[in-house]
Amino acid sequence: MTVSMQLTKRIYAGNGVTREWEVDFPLASLEDLRVYITSPQGYQTLLESNYELNAAGNVLTYPTVDSGLSPLASGWSITLLRQTPPTQGIDLLRQGELDAEVLEQGYDKLTLLVQELAEKIDRCIKYPVSTQPADLETESFLDNILAAKDAAVNASTQAVSSAQAASQSAQSAQSTAQTAVADIAQAKQTATGDISALAQSLEETLSQIATTATSAAQTAQYYAEHTLGKSVGEIYYSQSALANDNPGALPLFTAETISSADELYPDFYTWISAHSGLQISSADYETALITDGVCPKYVLDTVNKTIRLAKLATEVSSAQTTLYPWVCAYNAAIPASTAQAAEFQNALSGKADIDLGNLSNTGKITSAHLAMPSDTRESLVLGVSGTSYTAPADGYFNFRGKATVNGQFAYIGDESPFNHCGFQGDASINNYVVFTLSVKKGQTVVINYTLGADLSLNFIYAEGSKTEAN
Repeated sequence: MTVSMQLTKRIYAGNGVTREWEVDFPLASLEDLRVYITSPQGYQTLLESNYELNAAGNVLTYPTVDSGLSPLASGWSITLLRQTPPTQGIDLLRQGELDAEVLEQGYDKLTLLVQELAEKIDRCIKYPVSTQPADLETESFLDNILAAKDAAVNASTQAVSSAQAASQSAQSAQSTAQTAVADIAQAKQTATGDISALAQSLEETLSQIATTATSAAQTAQYYAEHTLGKSVGEIYYSQSALANDNPGALPLFTAETISSADELYPDFYTWISAHSGLQISSADYETALITDGVCPKYVLDTVNKTIRLAKLATEVSSAQTTLYPWVCAYNAAIPASTAQAAEFQNALSGKADIDLGNLSNTGKITSAHLAMPSDTRESLVLGVSGTSYTAPADGYFNFRGKATVNGQFAYIGDESPFNHCGFQGDASINNYVVFTLSVKKGQTVVINYTLGADLSLNFIYAEGSKTEAN
């Protein structure tokens, strides 16, 4: 045979239906085919059974019906790989007959072995071609990796120590606050007793003075209790979003998740647990972010003891007013009056509600436009295949490359089995591979590719997020 194709393997994605997979690269022997399956988490397994290769060597069935296994599900992949034994079975005798077919078989096998070796080398970490032999110090390279690992471990240990120290400081501050509250309560009790005794001993002419004194004592108590600081659940609005300007405050605009919340912030964790109206499921939280860009509630995980903080805007918005009645109910210092409720309702009049159901047609068009690509983009440095990239804002990753060899491909996606795309190029028609993937701020994707020329990677900001561009 002749070897005109350079492919040595094929990778197919499962879809829950397909059982037959095409083997479109040459095999010296049917026994040279290896079959691997890869889980959505990236774990790879070499199959020893439950598959069958037809006599022509061009169709592999996995799983076979007799195996009782279901077709490969979405998120899984199957890899068909040629692995030719590195042996030489041709024995040429001196002055014997020279068979051209035998020689061709030997040359074909050598070609297959070279192709498989090239495929393995393409998956290796390699020094640049300009590297001098004297610079190939493998031991120094490994030493640097181990040193980086040790530095990371030390940094992690220091971070844990700092967190523990911060927790102890918080507990100490809480104890001090509790002591102050107890002192104020005792002072209130003493003052009330003194006023009662004075009222009983005074004549009728002094009753008005006693009433005035009682009122003054109650006012003093109110201000004493409310000058200790805000209660759990109340929000401080700062003019700065910098952490250094708000030491000890939980950020309500990053949507971050607090681990060990029951230990680091026990009062806050208990308060959230006791108010089911402030809790929201993780899925509904994500929906709120997509719909409003904010979510005024918390995701409470009582199994892992975590709290995902509410995500508010940097200024007060209508969606954030969901917290208002809960803060009032918790503090219960001055109940909301009917006048306050009317004023609150008037403030919301004409504003977009949480699910945007009251948007006008113009408002809907404007909201939809905010998710579209803007004219603001950022060129990114394209790393080696398999490099991860994190979206700086809501927008789109745009990849471009040219196939120099048939079968070269590019793929981009995250851990979700639904949010990804990829294409295979055809060098015979001077084919370019170009695709765009929509992402949310902070979402991480991985780009795998084998394309050989004109490679570029850009991030296109969504219209509503272009102000976050550098």
